[in-house]
Amino acid sequence: MSKGIGAFVKLVFEDSETVIYEYGSYNLNDANYYNEEHICDGIITIDRNCFAEPEIHKKLKKMPSGRKKLIIKRIPVSVDYNKMIRDGRIVIENCSNCWECYSNKNTDIMASSILFYLFLQYQIDGKLPEYLNYNV
Repeated sequence: MSKGIGAFVKLVFEDSETVIYEYGSYNLNDANYYNEEHICDGIITIDRNCFAEPEIHKKLKKMPSGRKKLIIKRIPVSVDYNKMIRDGRIVIENCSNCWECYSNKNTDIMASSILFYLFLQYQIDGKLPEYLNYNV
């Protein structure tokens, strides 16, 4: 049974063209990769145009009091971050606690996993996450 693995990122730099995150990972199943100090020595560089905007659904809803209220929902869209990695719009420099990489592209599995949650959180909040944690 697995004790747990995870990754975390923190925003380091952001401008109109580029966003840079530092990331680190841990694996509690292997003493070599515990990362108790939360070292973030991996770098994820993302072109700003990779961040997709969610679909906005607006609906006028009648409330029990008889008044009408505008309801706005942000519906996240799918982001093909693997294609962006292949295109070079996302560059991942593996952290020192990388214990497993994809065989075809030498990319840390945990960095790819946290990208999904990074793009999802951006679409939910409408702003870049300062810090994000992913645990399995």
